[in-house]
Amino acid sequence: MAYLRLLLNPFKLDGRFMGFPLALLGVVCDWITTQVGLGMGFYETHLAYHPVAALAIFWSAIVFLYLTLPRGKKWDAAIWALASWSFLGAVNNTLVILGVFSGWVI
Repeated sequence: MAYLRLLLNPFKLDGRFMGFPLALLGVVCDWITTQVGLGMGFYETHLAYHPVAALAIFWSAIVFLYLTLPRGKKWDAAIWALASWSFLGAVNNTLVILGVFSGWVI
């Protein structure tokens, strides 16, 4: 019966699992802004960057926190904070595209 409830409410996620789609959204935004920047003539400073690897790193870190931290509001906040870091690349790319920032030197 729980399986049927999961199928009927696929978008109802509690705090435990919200970090996964949040990290996915951040990595996708980073990838989109990277593609826009590359189309404008910019270049990727991190030549080994790949969005699938970034997503695997974020999801692995979320699973690690899930297995090690005690449950509670602090646990949910830590997961959300970690997943929010996936948007950092998109923010950086947007600032570079807009000319506000010249980019990070790696």
